[in-house]
Amino acid sequence: MQSRKTLTSRSGFNLMQKDFLDSSGNLIRTSYEVEDANEDVIGRFGSLAEAESFITLLSKLNPQSLMGQCIVV
Repeated sequence: MQSRKTLTSRSGFNLMQKDFLDSSGNLIRTSYEVEDANEDVIGRFGSLAEAESFITLLSKLNPQSLMGQCIVV
């Protein structure tokens, strides 16, 4: 089972906390995801500090420089 909540939104990016729960509802682990404006996950992190640093980095980029950029995984 999973639980998601939005922690913050900045410069068109959302920082989400994703909790993974066992069948009894006990917390197994937490991860943090950064989503773009289309709610696509563009980064997944094990710590809140790493996720916040990633959003800060993205916020400093010129939005025009992101146009047409695509990373295929």
